[in-house]
Amino acid sequence: MFSMLRHSTFLPILLALLLASGCASKHIANEEAFDDLAARKAEAFTGDTDSALDKAEDALITARNENIALYSPLHWQQMNESIKTARKDDLAGKNQQAIEAAAWTLTLFESAMTNKQKVEDRLSVLLVQKQTLEEIKANKVLPAAYQKQFEQIKALAQRIEAGRDGNMNDDISDLLEDMQALERDTMLELHWRPARKTLDKAEDEGVDDFAADTFRAAEKLTEEARDTISDQYPNRVLSEQIGKRALRAAQHALYIGREAEKIINMDIDDAEQAALRFEDYLHQLAEALNAGDLRNMAFIDQTLALVQKANELSVNIKAPLEKRIQELTSRLHTLESEASVPVPATSKPKLSQP
Repeated sequence: MFSMLRHSTFLPILLALLLASGCASKHIANEEAFDDLAARKAEAFTGDTDSALDKAEDALITARNENIALYSPLHWQQMNESIKTARKDDLAGKNQQAIEAAAWTLTLFESAMTNKQKVEDRLSVLLVQKQTLEEIKANKVLPAAYQKQFEQIKALAQRIEAGRDGNMNDDISDLLEDMQALERDTMLELHWRPARKTLDKAEDEGVDDFAADTFRAAEKLTEEARDTISDQYPNRVLSEQIGKRALRAAQHALYIGREAEKIINMDIDDAEQAALRFEDYLHQLAEALNAGDLRNMAFIDQTLALVQKANELSVNIKAPLEKRIQELTSRLHTLESEASVPVPATSKPKLSQP
């Protein structure tokens, strides 16, 4: 009798949840057992609506923290609908209905956590690759592609959740290939694209023709960066290093092209002012290094004098530091030697005999 009563009470809740969440055609595996499980939980909360709601709310928070929306999307949808029902019934003073809806939330939560373990086992390679993509910020660098693959993982998890996962190894393999391609494309966007964009800017400005050799060298290095990153994208250090080299070469080509264009297009008066500006740059360095006024010298001689002065300052700075390091090292060795010497035990004074 009680079993019939339980089913007549909980079946409408189940149907309402399925219809509200749009899952009427997407049942959770073994969902027919939830009715009895939820009924038993509701019995334990009889007369204690607050406790039932608190437990259900805590379960929802835990489910959110456990990313159940990814691992058990059908459960997550129904949990949200059942907790809404519980809250609504509680506000309406329908205590028993609120307890029953809260019991459904708890039942769904327990099943969702069990399903999460299945998903983690079955889709482990995809979840590891997903973490890799997030580490390199693929979700921010190429958000549309990342979101599409996220939804595909979610769809596979839903198949496991619904018990329709018997033949999906090929789907897992195909998605893994796509995710690895996204990892490659993300690394290219991060470490190759900036150099390519800089070269494109030089072409748009038309300054590549004014520094043809520099531009060709930068273009060659940028192509090498693209090929290297494409082949070895899991090596993040290498990808970053060659990407930086390509970017610096591209920036060098852009700035040299701009300066070369100015030189070609300037008249006699402009040429004099350009020479004076460059001389002023050297003079500012000379003042910073306390090298005196070198403007009576050719630019190349000024440069050599500044290099020599910088080397002298470097030696003068390093010498006392190295001497101090030697002193501290010697002192440390002395302290270590002193600490290693055993301390003789002190003998107790003998008591005088009366």
